[in-house]
Amino acid sequence: MFELVEPLSLTALIAATLQYAILVRHREERRDEERYLYEAEAAGRQALFRARLLDRGRSVRQWSTAGTRFR
Repeated sequence: MFELVEPLSLTALIAATLQYAILVRHREERRDEERYLYEAEAAGRQALFRARLLDRGRSVRQWSTAGTRFR
């Protein structure tokens, strides 16, 4: 009976180690994806803010008093 217990426990130890390695890899991939999304959102917000600041100096096109042309 002892000859069977030792290989089974070794197999269970190897299987648990592999399962944990897979779990750690999935966590790392999820964190990388979250970090990428956060950086992309931050870059997008900064670009929109810069574009908004650039638009402040420009005059807005409006209809003339006659209502026929843009000024």
